[in-house]
Amino acid sequence: MTWGETVPPGLALWASLVLPGWASLRLLGVRGLVALAAAPAVTTALAGVLGLLYPVLEVRWTLPSAVVGVAAGVLVAAAAGFLLGTAARRSTDERHALWLPPPLPERSAGLLSGSLALAVALVCVPMAVGMSSPDSPAQAWDAVFHLNAIGSVRSTGNASTLGGLAELYGGRAVYYPAVWHAIVAVAPGFTSVPAAASTAALVVGGPVWLVGVAAFTRAVLPERALPALVAPVLAATFVAFPVVVLTVLAQEPMGLSLALLPGVLALLVVALRTRWFWPAKVSAALALAPAAAGVALAHGSGVFSLLVLGGLPSVVILVRQARQGWAAGRPRAVLAGVAVALVVTATTVTLLVTFPAFLATLSYERAGAGSYLPVLARLVTDTPQVYWYGKGAGNLVVSALAIIGAAMSVREQRHRHLVAVLVVAAALVLLAAGPPENPLRVLTGFWYTQAARIAPLVVIPAVVLAAGALAALAERLDAGLHARARAVPPWAVPVSLLLVVVMLTAGARWDLKVRITASVHDPGAIAWGTMLVDDELAMIERLPERLPEGAVVLGDPFNGSAYLPALAGVDVVFPQLGPLGGEDRRLLETSFRELRDDPAVCRAVDALGVTHVYTDTAGAEDGAKVSDRTSGLREVDTSAGFTLVDRGGTASVWRLTACS
Repeated sequence: MTWGETVPPGLALWASLVLPGWASLRLLGVRGLVALAAAPAVTTALAGVLGLLYPVLEVRWTLPSAVVGVAAGVLVAAAAGFLLGTAARRSTDERHALWLPPPLPERSAGLLSGSLALAVALVCVPMAVGMSSPDSPAQAWDAVFHLNAIGSVRSTGNASTLGGLAELYGGRAVYYPAVWHAIVAVAPGFTSVPAAASTAALVVGGPVWLVGVAAFTRAVLPERALPALVAPVLAATFVAFPVVVLTVLAQEPMGLSLALLPGVLALLVVALRTRWFWPAKVSAALALAPAAAGVALAHGSGVFSLLVLGGLPSVVILVRQARQGWAAGRPRAVLAGVAVALVVTATTVTLLVTFPAFLATLSYERAGAGSYLPVLARLVTDTPQVYWYGKGAGNLVVSALAIIGAAMSVREQRHRHLVAVLVVAAALVLLAAGPPENPLRVLTGFWYTQAARIAPLVVIPAVVLAAGALAALAERLDAGLHARARAVPPWAVPVSLLLVVVMLTAGARWDLKVRITASVHDPGAIAWGTMLVDDELAMIERLPERLPEGAVVLGDPFNGSAYLPALAGVDVVFPQLGPLGGEDRRLLETSFRELRDDPAVCRAVDALGVTHVYTDTAGAEDGAKVSDRTSGLREVDTSAGFTLVDRGGTASVWRLTACS
């Protein structure tokens, strides 16, 4: 599949993410850029709920069943909108209308389209170049899992977050956020799992993320159109998100959750600024709830990401409104609101502390640096918090604009909550990557104590502040030019400044984006050990024709065999790189090569239904990925009891007869 061939299904994937949520939000009174930005989060929530519901109803997750379920969700929104009056013309009534940022002028709307198109190109094209081909599978620890999870949803029809991916855990039903996999699994037009995953990364990291950034900027700074126009291009200069998260980290579900955040934050601003008339405020709450649920269902860390970016502003604004309501003689309404907030908070905390996966995440341990200064330097320059891609000036231009914007906010006493949020997010990054003995480091466990997973939270407020600073600079330059009686089109100065920013950031960090992406997709440049090379991939593509139906392949998952379910539809004993547990699997990991001397090995082989074996002679000295945990699956003597099926590069697939 070529990149040109992915354009129609990619557009269809984007439309399927946007249209159901957009229709639902429109029916609840949300319109304009905010509706477009928050729509993917609502659609994600619908997919997540359906994924949980369908196994109970014994309905398979397929494209037709997904369409029917999502349509039912839109009908529910229509009913709510009709009852509240937001779906009718009377929504212009003050009691029914939500607060929304004023529509952009017609000329500005056209400029925003151009800005978004440029930003999408600056993000997606270098990522596509680094991938080289949409069929090139990502070679990272989590990437193996996510590719096989898409294949699992396709084969089982189960997209539940509560046990839907049991195939990847040796049959154990465990919690794992499966919404991203569910959406990609039914994306029309894709036969290749890697092509669907790669295209989804571009859709999520491109238009979904960038439209959200523009909408959030517009909601926070509604008095001026210019900040929203420049925000997407400024966001495209960062590599912390989406490039690092969606490629070298291969955190696809978390990446979806992060990409949805700006649009949901824009909707949060709408809900907070909507006046306290019951139809309007209820409509805002009904719109916000599924959008926030979409962030959480995409990945559990989304709950805490929302709290970091939206919690403080929400508390400040709601306290201010409560005081105003009390002074206006509405104490009962204020007390009722406080009671609801306390109940929701207590319920959430109770559910979290009784959830084993949450407690395990909090206790996650990771090595840290001896000082905060190097971490701070990487954060300010937007240098990847994982791996080393060489020296460079980084994103100092946009970081400087963000600092100037923060200083302006403090001085003018406007939007200071953005500065506070920026400081909190930056502090979390420092805690995650800094000295491990700091007791506050436990707060970063929500993101697996990894700075690279938290850094995107810094990007969102930084872009808004930088956009405000760039807009102010453009307005001053424009006023100076007009004072000198020079006729300049109103868009000339901001467009020129944006082009300067793109040039000063080396084409919005174009080459770095290519290198980061290639470090996951190019077999010659893999960051943490190569698992597949071109000849091996060609062999895997031939295997469906050369293996019998029902074949089960045993192999070291680190040598490429773990890709067989996603790339060839072949069952394997180890479908992910993480340990699966079980005595038989542990025995094979450490002792399979002793099958001629240890009868227990053949008993384990028979118990797991193994029919074929995947071997690879490449070692660490060849750049291959190697793990001590699976030492028993390497250097296997295949001189007897093994019949060659196919070979590609240093990898081979054998029919196992030694245990017959």
